[in-house]
Amino acid sequence: MDFKELIHWLEEQRGQPGGNITVVQTLRNAIMAASVLASAALVALMGVLATSSLHPRLTVASATGMLVLSCFFSLRTIWMLALLSFQLQQLDRTAQYVGKKLGHALLFIRVSAVFLFLALSAAAYGLFM
Repeated sequence: MDFKELIHWLEEQRGQPGGNITVVQTLRNAIMAASVLASAALVALMGVLATSSLHPRLTVASATGMLVLSCFFSLRTIWMLALLSFQLQQLDRTAQYVGKKLGHALLFIRVSAVFLFLALSAAAYGLFM
């Protein structure tokens, strides 16, 4: 994640009329993406646990672990973005501060999606064994 580009984008948005709305909508969209990832991981976790007796233990354990990690990173992202949204409304934060926090949250969304993909891949592999 290139923080300089993100900081530059935030500075441009803050300088334009209605730019703060774009920044807040970006935060909202990122929160929604993390929420969808967390929901998908929880549903997949319930599916893996419900069918755990039909699959090898190693497959169930690895899929469960990766789904739990996906949920953790998604929930951590939601928490970070909600806090950042509150801080933007209450305090005058610099574009550098907001850019770094937003960059970290977007990185967490990416990590959560990777863990969800790996977990679903492990669960699919377990179906064919």
